Amino acid sequence: MHEHMCIDLSPGDPGTSAFDEFCADLCELKQRWGVGNIVDLTNQSMGRDVCYVQRLAEETGINIIMSTGYYLEQYLADYVEDSTVEELAEIAVRDLTEGIDDTGVKAGVIGEIAWSKPEPGPLELKAWEAMCVAALRTGAVVSTHATRGYQDLQQAVDLVGRGIDPERIVIGHCEFCPDDESLEELLGTGVCIGIDMIGNAYGKGDEYRADLVSKIKDMGCLSQVTLSLDLCNREDLKSAGGYGYAHLFEVFLPMLKERGITDDDIELMLDKTPRRVLMG
Repeated sequence: MHEHMCIDLSPGDPGTSAFDEFCADLCELKQRWGVGNIVDLTNQSMGRDVCYVQRLAEETGINIIMSTGYYLEQYLADYVEDSTVEELAEIAVRDLTEGIDDTGVKAGVIGEIAWSKPEPGPLELKAWEAMCVAALRTGAVVSTHATRGYQDLQQAVDLVGRGIDPERIVIGHCEFCPDDESLEELLGTGVCIGIDMIGNAYGKGDEYRADLVSKIKDMGCLSQVTLSLDLCNREDLKSAGGYGYAHLFEVFLPMLKERGITDDDIELMLDKTPRRVLMG
């Protein structure tokens, strides 16, 4: 529910030069672990490449759901500043209903839309408002980047307050939620939350993430959780010597089972909840 098939933000990112490595990792996901769908949250300010991603989908047999939207301010194109909210919303609506550029490939998600910390910048707020307009017009899922737990609750309250269905919202990077009270309040908004940096060395680690999933189960809110890796760097692909997408299945799911998370719970987070969010 939160991955990147290609991305262009900084040196070391896979871009479109890691096709063979991605194919190897994705083929393992499909053939060994039965993964059939991946949400690619690489939007137009993150190096989105529709033709490249479609090649990956054709080669691996995985359905890759593409996105539309705008990321952090430093990555926004000049036209974001020059455009009105309405014009930016129209771009997203067109991506979702007609297709991205001239490819005919429709975006399935608005994301990963982002705020900087400690406060979002003016262009981020402009793009955010436009994407909310597009979401209300189309009913599309909204998936966010909440920077290191500073804004997850604020983002959820803002989106729900604008009239967007909480069951069509996924707040990203919620493993950084600062405390139990904030987590309870966040889940109380009805949105879904992403535990979506599994395997990544940044943050408190997978043991903490597994404990967090167990805590959310005890709260009775496991149906609001989605699991992802947010894998961005070529060197993190398994075929390039990194932990790779299979880490979720080979390492993290056993951690969850040690904490009493059942196969039904896992199916809920990896299949049933994503289907509910994406398909309504």
